[in-house]
Amino acid sequence: MLEYWFMFPISIIIATIAMAFGIGGAVFFAPTFILLFPLLHVTILSPADAFGAALITELAGFSSGLYGYLKKQTIDYETARFFLKFGIPLSIIGTLIKRLLPSVILIFGFSFTMFFLSAFIWHSKTPATHNSEYVCLFHKYSISKIIADKEGKTHHVCMNHDTVGALGVMAGSMLTGMISVGIGESVISNLRGRFKVPLSVASGTSVLVVVVVVLSSTFTDLVLVGIESIPWSLVMFTVPGVIIGGQIGSKFSGKLSANTTETIISIIFFAMGILMALVGYSKI
Repeated sequence: MLEYWFMFPISIIIATIAMAFGIGGAVFFAPTFILLFPLLHVTILSPADAFGAALITELAGFSSGLYGYLKKQTIDYETARFFLKFGIPLSIIGTLIKRLLPSVILIFGFSFTMFFLSAFIWHSKTPATHNSEYVCLFHKYSISKIIADKEGKTHHVCMNHDTVGALGVMAGSMLTGMISVGIGESVISNLRGRFKVPLSVASGTSVLVVVVVVLSSTFTDLVLVGIESIPWSLVMFTVPGVIIGGQIGSKFSGKLSANTTETIISIIFFAMGILMALVGYSKI
């Protein structure tokens, strides 16, 4: 029961980083489960079970972080609702597909997704597109709004609920159901990469969407394989760790410049893509 004790401190660190940047913790957890466990000679999870355990862990951490963002009042609820009406059904479909695919396909799918997101975020590192009066300059249908947080700080948001954003979230939600990553990354890529939404608002909105989409996928997975399939000896250490890390990470959101944050995220995604590609190659 105690073989995964080392995941408690690791989970705190991972959740702190993920929550501060508004990205899914499964980006780190799935590779950790797949890469680290064989090296430490602990019980190894199949890729499908590893991705499922990563989602359960992510759900706990993001729920903790969501509480922090709710208190900070940096969530764009209108945009979150727009994303969720597309994200929830696609996450369920992705979860159904996951149990039908070979392990090597899931691993390479994770790797290619990381490469794509890394390139997209790196390419999108440009200054915010507002004029001096914060009027949206993207498209005639873009909406300009002001979100005031708990401390009274105003965040100028320019958003367009368009087809491109909907398709991106649909793809991200399906990937989340399949390989445990995609929804947080697609939301952040859309909000930051396309519309330059202030990082604190983008992160808070992303966390809300992630929690609901991951909850949908996790519930579907439990219906498919049963609650007894959950590796409780692992989850008992990762869940407390991410709850603690989620609270810490939400306090650091927005502390780094947007350009620095996006650079770090892009590098992390690229590194994860390489590691998982090597794992996939070894299984061919």
